[in-house]
Amino acid sequence: LKTGLRVQAPQPHFRIPPAGPEPMATGPELPAKKRQRTAEPEEAVAGIDSLGGGLYDFLPPPDPERDAAAKAAATRREKPKLPPEDRSRVVFLDVDGVLLAAGSVETIICDGVALPVRDRMTESDFSAAALGNLRNIIRRTGASVVLSSEWRRTEALSNSIGIVLRSFDIPQPRDSTKVLAVRPELQRGDPAITWCERRAREISAWLKQHSEVTSWVALDDLDFNWADSVRAPGTPLMKCRSVLTDAKKCLTEEDAEKAVRILLSPPRLTEEQAAAAAAEAVRATQEALRVAPLRQ
Repeated sequence: LKTGLRVQAPQPHFRIPPAGPEPMATGPELPAKKRQRTAEPEEAVAGIDSLGGGLYDFLPPPDPERDAAAKAAATRREKPKLPPEDRSRVVFLDVDGVLLAAGSVETIICDGVALPVRDRMTESDFSAAALGNLRNIIRRTGASVVLSSEWRRTEALSNSIGIVLRSFDIPQPRDSTKVLAVRPELQRGDPAITWCERRAREISAWLKQHSEVTSWVALDDLDFNWADSVRAPGTPLMKCRSVLTDAKKCLTEEDAEKAVRILLSPPRLTEEQAAAAAAEAVRATQEALRVAPLRQ
């Protein structure tokens, strides 16, 4: 043998792993490009969050009024049929504070009375819940409607309320009370008392011309204690035949229940009861005046 040659040892056919802890198995390794694309959605979501966006940003914000209107529309489609009109029963209907929330529309003072600036109102201006409660009164009693509101003063406003009632399947007003003059001896007093007393006399005058009416109720945001405290001869006591609404909440379910009770079981006061009611009206009104001027 030739002694000048170097012999190399045969190389193994497998790779010896480097020293150190063995990495945990995580499944088949993805190519670099695919790994990068997989991370993109997370980066995109992180980008949206960092900008203040969200998954449901395309949805409109909650709108309670719109939701109430939608609920009322669904109720109209499902509401029961009304009974035939019973002309012996009457609802004297105010609008402001009964069907239309106080302060919800701009008003002007005309002849001492607040009236909407707009001469035409739409369904969206009114309380859907209050209109539904008014319909429930009529459904349970068959009563007809007489407009006692100051809205009867103009044809445009009177027509507006008629259109809104029709849209809720409520019968059109059969009539409206006539506007009377203020009593001269009350002109220097509290305007709310003057206004309320005049409305009581207007209702009384209408009733005197319609002897067929045996049961009635006044829906109003005016406290008829004020009218009863200065009641003119021949004017009926109003407080026991009225439902006082909250001017902001309008006609509620509880108000409607009270109106139904009055229509189905009209109060019959003895002379003693009437005298006590008149005295209570004077006391309640004077006490209210000591606190602050009355609200019109």
